[in-house]
Amino acid sequence: MEIHIKFPSLKRIIHSFRILTSVTKRSLIVDFRYKFNIAVEMTWTAVNVAVFVLLGAAWQETAETTGVPYSMVTFFIVATGFFTVISGVMESTVTAISEENQLGTMGFLITNSVSPIAIILGRYLAATVKWLLIMVVIVIPPLIIKGVTPSTFGLFLASLVVFFISWLFILGFTLLLTSIALIFKKTIVFNRVAIYIVRFIGGAFVPLISFDNSLSLPKPLSNYLIWFPPAYTLESLRWLFTVDSIDAVNCATCVSKDEIQYSSFDSIFGTTTTNFLFNDPMVQKMFLIVGIFFVVCLFLVGRLTTMARRMGTIEFY
Repeated sequence: MEIHIKFPSLKRIIHSFRILTSVTKRSLIVDFRYKFNIAVEMTWTAVNVAVFVLLGAAWQETAETTGVPYSMVTFFIVATGFFTVISGVMESTVTAISEENQLGTMGFLITNSVSPIAIILGRYLAATVKWLLIMVVIVIPPLIIKGVTPSTFGLFLASLVVFFISWLFILGFTLLLTSIALIFKKTIVFNRVAIYIVRFIGGAFVPLISFDNSLSLPKPLSNYLIWFPPAYTLESLRWLFTVDSIDAVNCATCVSKDEIQYSSFDSIFGTTTTNFLFNDPMVQKMFLIVGIFFVVCLFLVGRLTTMARRMGTIEFY
């Protein structure tokens, strides 16, 4: 029995790319047309930065280091920058389908060969651009003032690599969450709750390290959490922003920019890390995890889209 695998033609790929580009451009125009919303988002981000810097400064007075190379101030600033982009992109994207329904444009897009996946991807790409700009304007200046920036090109490149791991993971996660709106025709509470769960798990190292110090476990809880892509990215960025070179990441006798003595990254998190680049064994494993997760999400999105067609919950399906 012969099995024929049908690959999309080059013409179809180019057509799909043009549709995605147009949807992304449309979303960017809409985002930047409503300047009041951007002003609110920038103000909210600035308030978050101010609050967490103050919280970090207060915590620094009483906190003891646990082998990590950053003070509480840098700990919070880097996390604020990371979650500014990741949370902002998720929250901007999960409403894509419901907003198109509210505007009455969903049927128009579908009948013009714009698939739900293209709508979600276009919104995700546009939201990424918007929130990166907000991060550059609001979050980067405090980081520069505190000296919490990659000290070398290698550290900067590694930061981009590990950030892409989370970006791709959140893309799959957001595709799945947003597709649920195809069934219910609105953004349900579940979507919001799921976003906050991801945020909590991604930034849960402080309480977990406290538990690790008080519980007698064969393996620290933080060694399990490091395999969650957003958590891995956040911890990696903190180290990459606060050491002077790639070699210092796994240095057991080095001192950070904050003049804190620290252990190696591998000894803290139970990993096999070298340089956070594509040839790093840990990075390769994380990309494998994210790749499998992304494929599963695409499959589920396809199933949800088919279910929506059968249920007739979206017009013009």
